[in-house]
Amino acid sequence: MSDNKLSAYTPSEMILVRSEAFSRGDFGFIFDTYHSESNFRRQFIERNEYIEFGKASLGQDYQIVGCQILEHQENDDEAQVIFLMELKVHGTLQSFAELAWLRQENDAWCYHRGLKIPNEDLPENPQSLSFADFAKLDPSTIF
Repeated sequence: MSDNKLSAYTPSEMILVRSEAFSRGDFGFIFDTYHSESNFRRQFIERNEYIEFGKASLGQDYQIVGCQILEHQENDDEAQVIFLMELKVHGTLQSFAELAWLRQENDAWCYHRGLKIPNEDLPENPQSLSFADFAKLDPSTIF
């Protein structure tokens, strides 16, 4: 996908289209939407390497059921988006919340890093999560 098309998305929209790409198994799109300085891109240097990995390990028995944006904020070249993700892994329903940091690159918002709250640590009402909840978490768990 060209950077031109990626530049059309707001940070929240980028999170949503990334989740749709996971659902379609479009691992090339996912790779293209990671920031070049992300830890992910340090792990997967070659696009085709990630596509093969995604097909082999993420494409089977992994289905995104829903992605809901809860909150977002943006300033200059970085944005933060809190979202809830619900997915089926090997037939089991799982969910988590994530705070994602996106950074501008080539005039598009690209995923840089994230911080997750697993299902067992979610509050009774996960829609109530805010930036303050993520600020309480150990920053060493940012991936």
